[in-house]
Amino acid sequence: MEGSAVVSTRPSPPTARPDAQLISAPREPAPSFEQSLRELVRSSPYVGASLALHALVLLLLVIQEVPLPQPDPEQASIRATLPDTAELVPPEPPPPPPPLVPPESVPEVTDVLAALDDLDALPSDIPSDLPSDRPSDAPFDDTTALNLIGLGGGSVGRPPGSSKLSRRGAGGMPHARQIDAALDWLARHQHPDGHWSGEGFQDECSPDDELCSGRGSVHHDVGLTGLSLLAFLGAGHSDRRGPHADTVRRGIRWLTEVQDQEGRYAANEVSTATYDHFLATLAMIEASALGQRSQTRRSALAALGWAERQRNPGGAWRYLRPSDPEMLEAPDDVSVTGWAVMALSLAADQGLPVSQDALLDALLLVDELTDERGRTGYVQRGGGSSRPLGRGETFPAHQTEAMTAVGLLCRLFIDPGLQRDDLDSAGDAERAVELLLELPIVWDQRRSPGRIDFYYWYSATYALFQYGGEAWRRWQPGLDVVAAHQETLGARRGSWDPAPDVWGAEGGRIYSTAMLTLLLEVYSRYDVSLQTQRGRRRAR
Repeated sequence: MEGSAVVSTRPSPPTARPDAQLISAPREPAPSFEQSLRELVRSSPYVGASLALHALVLLLLVIQEVPLPQPDPEQASIRATLPDTAELVPPEPPPPPPPLVPPESVPEVTDVLAALDDLDALPSDIPSDLPSDRPSDAPFDDTTALNLIGLGGGSVGRPPGSSKLSRRGAGGMPHARQIDAALDWLARHQHPDGHWSGEGFQDECSPDDELCSGRGSVHHDVGLTGLSLLAFLGAGHSDRRGPHADTVRRGIRWLTEVQDQEGRYAANEVSTATYDHFLATLAMIEASALGQRSQTRRSALAALGWAERQRNPGGAWRYLRPSDPEMLEAPDDVSVTGWAVMALSLAADQGLPVSQDALLDALLLVDELTDERGRTGYVQRGGGSSRPLGRGETFPAHQTEAMTAVGLLCRLFIDPGLQRDDLDSAGDAERAVELLLELPIVWDQRRSPGRIDFYYWYSATYALFQYGGEAWRRWQPGLDVVAAHQETLGARRGSWDPAPDVWGAEGGRIYSTAMLTLLLEVYSRYDVSLQTQRGRRRAR
């Protein structure tokens, strides 16, 4: 730096030693190391070979002494071992996008529906791992069935399309032995083409046994086939699963074959075709829900369409045709409307298109025909139930509350919470319940022959099961009475004698057996409707 002494950092050149000898002659440059080594190798070829050998030995010793890392045995067991000579293969390029389908090659809707029908090739007996719990004998206290029967009810923990049917196939049901015996009898007396005949069922009796008694009318095969199918479906059998899958499948096929182009199930022309149609429609809706077949669903949709067209404008239904002169005087009746309500409410629950106006009009009809005592009439306000021609004396109308039971059942299906205060639904229901409990199930042909009415017993059983509480506990012992009168011997084992019943001559043994089987299946057919709704109403 300026004004400072500069100190050199370079080393000083070496000073010559005093005794050094000065050489004046010029000297040749010394050979380099490379030249010396080359000269050495040239003069001694064995030296190069020795050096190479020693280098190789030294390299081998180094490799042997250095330990290689050992793989973890557990990790090694799951690693993929590649050959030493494996070459890295570059990944394949992604496949090209699929070609666009021209509009003319898009399948028609009918082709899609036909493809859905290929599901019929699936196995008919599919096991279920769902738990089966014994239901409470007091359904009002049951906490396993919280689904509502009303419109739009959803399913809880069940497959789609089964919200009302969540108990189907549950084991441990009361009277399971009688139900199984009844289904076996019905299966044995099904015609080969799939239908059940009120008159011709005896053709299917075993030649080793005597013929079953109890022939019915030839005009109600559609309705009897519907009732019989409902009995199998009520126990959880479908056309896909269960030991009676083939029986159910053939029954469904027969109803589909007799369905006309308008959607009506009609094997013959009778005045009560509407009544029989609704029994078959209800069966096909349940079969569609349990079996999940597109063909069954289409048939049920067509049947619902015909039913809607048969409804009286602004009203409900009657078993007669709209052109019948009697329709001008009494266009609606509670009996056939009751079956219509069951079919339509279940259809709505399964997502099928249903007119809510039809259900509300049915509720208005029930209210119109219910008097201040809670009694619902057949076609007149507070009137008696219908009776077969010539049987009114043996079975007087005051010995049954069939229409009151049907009216109550309609209220519970359409208005599960009985919240229609404008119609006093809750009050009418309470009064109807008291009337039903005054006429419990009594099977005494000697002292009370006019009290035996299977249709009334069925309707009241389902209505009071839905209502629940103390009313159901008081009614429930009657089911044991029904079970005790089942036939146990010969060709009739598993069936019920139709002779004591008010409608037995019309329906025959097929009718009595199917109807009473359905009665005993009350625990497993439909979830209770009032369990949560009534509790909320009382908590207000």
